[in-house]
Amino acid sequence: MGTKFAPQYANIFMHKFEQDFFTAQDLQPTLYTRYIDDIFFLWTHGKESLKRLHDNINKFHPTIKLTMDYSSESVSFLDTRISIKDGHLSTSLYRKPTDNLTMLHFSSFHPNHVKEAIPYGQALRIHRVCSDEEERDGHLQTLKDALVRTGYDARLIDRQFRRATAKNRIDLLRRLTRDATNRVPFVVQYFPGAEKLRHVLRSLQHVINEDKHLAMAIPTPPLLAFKQPPNLKQTIVRSKLPSFQENSVHDATQPCHGNLCKTCQIIDTDTTITRDDTTHQVHGSYSCDSANVVYLIRCRKGCPRAWYIGETMQTLRQRMNGHRATIAKQEGSLPVGEHFSSHGHSSTDLRVSVLQGGLRDTRQRKIVEQKLIAKFRTHEDGLNRDLGFMSRYTLPHQRTNVICF
Repeated sequence: MGTKFAPQYANIFMHKFEQDFFTAQDLQPTLYTRYIDDIFFLWTHGKESLKRLHDNINKFHPTIKLTMDYSSESVSFLDTRISIKDGHLSTSLYRKPTDNLTMLHFSSFHPNHVKEAIPYGQALRIHRVCSDEEERDGHLQTLKDALVRTGYDARLIDRQFRRATAKNRIDLLRRLTRDATNRVPFVVQYFPGAEKLRHVLRSLQHVINEDKHLAMAIPTPPLLAFKQPPNLKQTIVRSKLPSFQENSVHDATQPCHGNLCKTCQIIDTDTTITRDDTTHQVHGSYSCDSANVVYLIRCRKGCPRAWYIGETMQTLRQRMNGHRATIAKQEGSLPVGEHFSSHGHSSTDLRVSVLQGGLRDTRQRKIVEQKLIAKFRTHEDGLNRDLGFMSRYTLPHQRTNVICF
C-alpha cells in the first residue's frame, strides 16, 4: 500500500539515518547491509556493547525503533539462514514456519513457458542461496515433492533442476547485467494456442522487410508477450459501487450547468424513451460529466428516422463535442454529421440522453449498445449504419439513408 515512491523514500531516509548515527559511534560493525528495513550486520565487540548499540539507535530518532535478533551461531535474513561454521559464514535457505510451499498449479491457464520456469526459478534460487551442496539437495527434494503435489511432471522437474544446478554458483552471486533489447513487443491476451503466434511472427518477417519504413521500425521479428485475460473475479467483482441506484427519484440525464458547457443546451431529460411500441426506462442519474455510457441522439425537429445510439468511454460532453465537430465540418460520411448538417438542420437540433451508464469496459459498453440498437431498430430504421463488432455475424444488406427536412 502507499505510493510507488515509498520504498525509494524509505531507502533515502534510512541511508541518512545510518550515516548520522554511525558517525557518532566509536565501535563499528564489521559488515553492515540493509534491504529497505531489514538489516544484517556482523558485530565483533561483544554482547554488552551490542545491547548498548541497540539502545542508542532506538534513542537516536523519536519514531524509528528497531527490534534485534542476534546469535553467535545463526540468524535469518530475508530468505537466507546465515550460520558460522569453522570460522566461516555459511548460508542456507530459510522458510518461515507458515510457508506451505503453495505454487501455481500446472493445470492453471498460463503459457507453458511460465509453468516450466517455476521449477527452474525456484531451483536456481536454492542453488544460489545454499553454500552446502548437501543442504541444497535436501531443499530441492522438498521443493520437488511440493511441485509433484501441484501437478508438475517429475521428469520436467528433474530436467529443470539439472539445468539450474549446472550453473556456476559463483556466477549466480554476481550482479546480473542484461543487454537492452530493441525488439518491438507484440502484446496479446493469452489464449490456448497463443504460443503458435511466435512461429507466425517469424515466418512473416519477410513481409515487413519488403517495406523500407517497416523494416527500419521492426528490423527483427517482434517479441511475443502475453497479458492476462480477465479472470472470473475481475469479470464479476467491482472494486467500487456504481454511482447510481435503481429506481432513484432522480433517474434521468440532467445538465451539469457548467458555464462553458454546450451539451447542457441539448440534454434530453426524459426518463422514459419510447419508439413505436418499444419503451426503455432510464435507471440512474447522469449528466454531461458521465463517462462509460451508452447514449441516444434524436432530432429536436422530430425527424422519425434520426435516432442514433452510440457508446463512449469519454464523458458525454467530450463525445458530443466530437459530434458537433463532424456537423460543423459537414462530414457526410458520418451519419450524425450527415443528418444534422443537412438543409434546415444544425447542431442546435441535437437532443441527447444517456440510456445506460455505470459500464466497466469497452466490451460491456459494446454489448449494451448492440442490445439497444436492436431494441430500437436504429440500424434498420435510424442513423446506425452498421452493427459494430456484430457486423461480421450478420449478412450484408442494402439500406437507404433518408435525410429529413
